[in-house]
Amino acid sequence: MPVARGPGDDNPPAIGPAGTVHCSLTDLAHYAEMHAKGETAGYGILKPASFVKLHTPPTGGQYAFGWGVTNRSWAGGKTLKHAGSNTMFYVVIWIAPAKDAVFIAATNAAGRDAAEAGDEAVNELVLKYLPETPGGGGQ
Repeated sequence: MPVARGPGDDNPPAIGPAGTVHCSLTDLAHYAEMHAKGETAGYGILKPASFVKLHTPPTGGQYAFGWGVTNRSWAGGKTLKHAGSNTMFYVVIWIAPAKDAVFIAATNAAGRDAAEAGDEAVNELVLKYLPETPGGGGQ
């Protein structure tokens, strides 16, 4: 159902820095690519050490500056995951730096079904584009 421009068409301004990012999927893919390559090559004004800091959770944690950090066999090691919604849209990004791979799924819906669909879509992309990985996607 379309939402008209105006009050209620996005998150409130108070949480804007975290929840009102607006960009094309192409720009989002470039942003994710920057994180995929950043730890080894740096990117723009950020040095590799800056990306390492951004992608390293506190001791014992799995969350680092907006990125969920886990190991996955399909990724050849570390993955970075970020998902977000403004309650009307949902986007999930999975990055596999060792494979130089970025997977993004976006929906024009939000909620549990959108999150499950996003992860299922990424899993299918992993199976298609990284088929040589033992066990396939396996998020």
